[in-house]
Amino acid sequence: MADSASRKPNSSYQEGTWRGLAGIFRTPMRMTHYYAGLALLLVPALLATLVTGAFHSGTQLHLTLGLFTAIGCVAQNTLLILFALVTGRVLKQAIAARALPLSFLDKLNEFFARRLDYPTALLAATCAVAAAVLGYGTFIGIPAWIHMLLGLASVVVNLGAIAFGLRTLRLHQVLLDRAAALLDNLDEKSPPEEIGEPQDEWAHSLRMRWIIFGSCTWLPYLYWGALVWRGNFSKISPLFLGGTAFISALALCLAWASQAEAPEESES
Repeated sequence: MADSASRKPNSSYQEGTWRGLAGIFRTPMRMTHYYAGLALLLVPALLATLVTGAFHSGTQLHLTLGLFTAIGCVAQNTLLILFALVTGRVLKQAIAARALPLSFLDKLNEFFARRLDYPTALLAATCAVAAAVLGYGTFIGIPAWIHMLLGLASVVVNLGAIAFGLRTLRLHQVLLDRAAALLDNLDEKSPPEEIGEPQDEWAHSLRMRWIIFGSCTWLPYLYWGALVWRGNFSKISPLFLGGTAFISALALCLAWASQAEAPEESES
């Protein structure tokens, strides 16, 4: 009897633990979870880059770590901005299809209009890229202290952007949950109305976008030739030149093809 009485609390504790773990795994993944997971990788990378810059400045370890950290910073902040843009597009479609109040869209626009989250995300990504580029500043005559100050500012701004981003994503998720609940109630009362295909909202035509892309492919080549090698383009690998020319020519061919297809679509 004593053994059975002593086993009951342990079994109930284990059962409650397994239920709690099962509830965690059944929780749907939200954008906040992906953002926080990326932040768990980015924060140690930022601190490691800062430490290697202080004690191993100019070494290959610091330069490589700084490059991948800068890529992570751009990915982290781009994820936040894209989520806000996509959320706005989804809410616009929902407002057009159903009688949702415009207050949902007004609250979402605060991310771009009033809050510091959007400019902080842009500033954090820009600082990270600039610090990574200036890590090779000794090759183009830029003082090392400029890279040091910009790297320190990049760490501080990106840590602040992560905190702002988590807050913004939680607020957006609450807003989306409210909109989803309201849509469910409306769907129970009446079926949703059919809406037409979304119109093309690009500011430029497809032909112009391909031309811009083909022109921008030369920017890395010009950067390395004009800044890194100080105008001595002969030091750039011919493979780099050939790849750039191929991608640019392909983009121009696609621009020409899109222009040829445009009259056919208008006639049809």
